[in-house]
Amino acid sequence: EDDRRQHHPEAELIPKEMASDEAADDERDAMKDEAPAEEPPQEEDKKDDDKPEDDEPAEASEKNNGNDNGAAMEDDDDEEAEEKDEEDRARKRYRDDEDEDADRNPRRTGSKEEEAPMEDDKDDDEAPRRSYEDARERVTRVMAVDNDDAAFVLGRGGTTKRKIARVSGAEIELDEKALEITITGTRRQCDLAEDYVTFVKQQRVGPVTVDLDAKPRDDFTAYTVPTDCIGFVMGRNGQTLRSMEEEWGVLMFFAKTKTPGGRSGDVNDGTESLCIFGPLAARRGAEIKVMSAVEHKHPGFCVSSRNELRELERVPGDDDVDGWGTDTVPLSEDNYSYALGAKGSTRRKLAAASGCIIEYVGRLACFAGYKKDRRRGKDYLRWLLEQRVGQSIVEHPRDRDDCSVVKVPTASIAFITGHRGESLRDVERETQTFCFTDGDRADRSRDSENLLIFSYSRDNRDRAADLIEDRIREHKRLGGPRGSGGGRSMGGGRDDSRYGGGGRYGRDDDDRYDRRRRDSYDDDRRESGRRRRRDDDDDDDDDDDW
Repeated sequence: EDDRRQHHPEAELIPKEMASDEAADDERDAMKDEAPAEEPPQEEDKKDDDKPEDDEPAEASEKNNGNDNGAAMEDDDDEEAEEKDEEDRARKRYRDDEDEDADRNPRRTGSKEEEAPMEDDKDDDEAPRRSYEDARERVTRVMAVDNDDAAFVLGRGGTTKRKIARVSGAEIELDEKALEITITGTRRQCDLAEDYVTFVKQQRVGPVTVDLDAKPRDDFTAYTVPTDCIGFVMGRNGQTLRSMEEEWGVLMFFAKTKTPGGRSGDVNDGTESLCIFGPLAARRGAEIKVMSAVEHKHPGFCVSSRNELRELERVPGDDDVDGWGTDTVPLSEDNYSYALGAKGSTRRKLAAASGCIIEYVGRLACFAGYKKDRRRGKDYLRWLLEQRVGQSIVEHPRDRDDCSVVKVPTASIAFITGHRGESLRDVERETQTFCFTDGDRADRSRDSENLLIFSYSRDNRDRAADLIEDRIREHKRLGGPRGSGGGRSMGGGRDDSRYGGGGRYGRDDDDRYDRRRRDSYDDDRRESGRRRRRDDDDDDDDDDDW
């Protein structure tokens, strides 16, 4: 203890930042010498305890002989504990000083050979982060164009410019005075936008050629179209092709493709390549839409005699990934008309609710998407076709993750569905869901029926359930139907069997409500017929049928 205090009497008072390396070394040497130096004082204390009369008066010795002996041992223990704490604090100060020096100057703590792998490890850890940051880093590029190209890239009302921006994901601004196109986005988005602008500029002066020799593209699909179907796929002034682009969010045009070792589409061999640019799902949807048009105009080109889709030849880079695929279900003539609906409304409804791409190529229902989406789309189509001839049965609907169940009073079923099911179809269109009841039309004794709401989106199902519950409350506020019964007539037919239920409900307030809806429906139908007749005068029969 004395030696330690002699060497470092102000050890507790020296600030850490002022302690020198030499003082730290002396302190560390002193701590090493303290362990053996502690033993002799303990032996001397024991000798002094045995002979207290040598140093102290007899009275003090006799008085403290019994008590001071234990107190001295306790004091020694306390001193040892304090010494140990001080040693720990000294060691900690020494380590802190070294760590602080290492932070200020890392080279002092190790040799160059030791530092090299540390920096390599750091680079290896930060490489994925840098690559991700580089991929997300936004850049700005400027393309110079002439006056004619600027007008062509802009399009009517800016439609072409917006289309390129939507497909590439980049922000595109066109300065018509400076004749410059400013592209802002990630590096990949800017690369895609520059390619698409170049393709659009080529369309103005001649045929477009897509060269795949240098690098396969993962945003490109080429579909071979027969020459006799090109005009049908294009439509008048390209309107049909533009509508497909708008529906699927892709860029489409006819061009020649050069592939490594493959043959390019050329009008000389009776076909021409339709180029489709965009994400995988959008490209597949547009491709099946084109196949539907080609099969309608040229039967047997897409569907074989065994009622199967013909295998397509893909360009390099155009691969299905992550379980993406296409399933088919054959349809009879009656089922095809029922599953298509007016102007394809039923098909679009099933596709929106299931989250699956659904198109009819000939009499073949095609389901494109991931496995879960394809299974969901096929289930919805099967239930729809079952309702054409009877009541569809869904096993354990509450166990499905795409179904919500709403209890509807039997007396309010007719009010919910409306005249010929029009009210429920409005709910389906507004919320992108697929709805029907699971009630047995022969069983009229139940107080309520389950309305099943199907959709891959939970938000869509919740919105549909809220609308149904609002209509139930509205029906109760109106007083409900007077008299027994509920549901629709038992006469069958597509719309009656479509939603289940039974009996006739048209009385009093429900009759007035349906009569107003029926008058409005008839007016809309007459106006639609007049518009359709005007369209018939403009288009040929094939275009109208497709």
